[in-house]
Order: sequence, then C-alpha cells, then structure tokens
Amino acid sequence: MKSLVSLLLLLGGGFSPSAQMPQDCLSYDPATVTLQGKLSRNTFAGPPNYESVKKGDAPETYWILHLARPICVSGDEPEKNVSDIQLFLSEEQYARHKDLLGKRVVVSGKLWHANMGHHHTSVLLNVAEIKGARR
Repeated sequence: MKSLVSLLLLLGGGFSPSAQMPQDCLSYDPATVTLQGKLSRNTFAGPPNYESVKKGDAPETYWILHLARPICVSGDEPEKNVSDIQLFLSEEQYARHKDLLGKRVVVSGKLWHANMGHHHTSVLLNVAEIKGARR
C-alpha cells in the first residue's frame, strides 16, 4: 500500500506543469516582484489583424523591459526563459520616466500572463515603481 501511494504521488507530481518549474521561479499577482533590465519603446501591429503595421494594422507602442537575466514564472500558466516583459504604466508614469528609455532600470510590480492580442510578450508587468539602475 505504501508503495502504491508513493507511486501515485510520483506520477501525479510528474504531470503538473508547475512541478517541473525550478523553485526560484517568480509568481504572478498578488506577489510583487522586482526586476532589472534595459527599457525600450517598441511598436507592434494592433487591430484588426495584429500582423503588420505596413499592411494597415494600427500601431501599438508599449514599453518593454529586456531582462538582464531570463526568468521563469510559476502558477496556472507557467513560463520559462522569459527575457522580455511588456510594461503597463499610468500616463503619469510614462511622462515622468521617459528619460529612462534606453537605460538600465529597476522595475517593481505584479506579473500577469498575456491573454489578448494587445499583449505582445507572454508575461506582463503592472508597474508600481520604476527607477534608474545603479551601475
């Protein structure tokens, strides 16, 4: 009986996506995370087809954090080797921090998983704070 329970635990744990993620993975909302990387402004194809601005799709411009080191995120929608994260900021944050574009920054906030065409990276960050990184 003990062997059967051990076998069931082993098999059940082996099929869970989160069981295969390293223990040092970050977590989605409600956890707050702090990340470091280079900040850029990127334009993506938006509606109606999300394929090509040149072919008539609306341009969507977002700030992207290019991480210094790839991360993994555990949870219902685990992700591995995430190196770029789309940032969501308030209008005030965009205006206040535009001088940080092209520079290394430290950003804190809550991670969430992409779930629509306007999301251009698999993992996104709702920004609570952004500041220049120390060298």
